[in-house]
Amino acid sequence: MAQKPSLTYSILTLRCPKCREGKLFSNPNFYNLKTISKMPEKCPVCSLEFNPEPGFYWGAMYVSYAISVGISLITFLIMYLIWGWLTWQFIITNAIILLALIPLTFRYARCIYLYIVLAFESNSKPTP
Repeated sequence: MAQKPSLTYSILTLRCPKCREGKLFSNPNFYNLKTISKMPEKCPVCSLEFNPEPGFYWGAMYVSYAISVGISLITFLIMYLIWGWLTWQFIITNAIILLALIPLTFRYARCIYLYIVLAFESNSKPTP
């Protein structure tokens, strides 16, 4: 039996949280906005349902928020260390960066949220 890819590699390549092989999104292009949220119903490798219930990915908003805060902190630190405190320049630069990264943030938030939920569900199942 082949060894599963690492957790970090699987998240970075947007793979199924169960088998870590199946692709989470139908179109690999982040910036094709027509198909940005298009996911197969099930993993082609292990048949894990990617959308277990209606509204499942509402929780991914919290992950997206955390990613955006992290990006903003990194942007702030870089700008502060290079140029010092520049309020309006930071706000404008940060807004441009966050807007440009919305497709990546959207997909990675869904991926990480699915990994988190699957980890909690697998740990909470009683053993027979």
